[in-house]
Amino acid sequence: MLDATDEKLCGMIRQGDAAAFEALYDRYRHQLYGYVLKLCGSQDVALDAVQEVFMHLWLRSATLDPSRSVKSYIFSAGRNYVLDYLKKAVHQRAFRQYFMQAYEEGSASTEHLLYTKQLEMMKHHAVSRLPAQRQLIYTMSKEQGLSNKEIADSLGISINTVRDQLVKASRFVRAYLLRHADVALLLAAMYAAR
Repeated sequence: MLDATDEKLCGMIRQGDAAAFEALYDRYRHQLYGYVLKLCGSQDVALDAVQEVFMHLWLRSATLDPSRSVKSYIFSAGRNYVLDYLKKAVHQRAFRQYFMQAYEEGSASTEHLLYTKQLEMMKHHAVSRLPAQRQLIYTMSKEQGLSNKEIADSLGISINTVRDQLVKASRFVRAYLLRHADVALLLAAMYAAR
């Protein structure tokens, strides 16, 4: 089965042939891992991407079209996994702190420092566009690390109001970054984290 074409393997996989799926997996898993690792610089993300891509391929095996390039599908799915991961990671506090720490310590390259600074500037610009109370709540939570209860007590508002404002602020900041951040910027930032 190792010498079977991708098209033949796809046809067999459509019929539920686990051995054909294993042959396809063995054919592309190392290439996909290397590709994703090159994109993001993280071994953990690359391993997760390989698992996710092939799991989705198996779960959707009935819809495989043997006449289309399964290799292209696999690599596109891997790239999309990395982009989705980066879109989520850029909002995680630990992710941002890593880059800011690297910037302050001077341990990252100049290019990556520039990307980090640009991401932070874009985030601050997005936050500055929030309504005043939402901006204050977001800053108290994300930058000062206060709990929802501490924010509510400090501002004299309910915890539910704090939660609601944080959800709305986070959605806005995320959408703003996704609209304005160049994918190359996100990828370069992630590459620096490896």
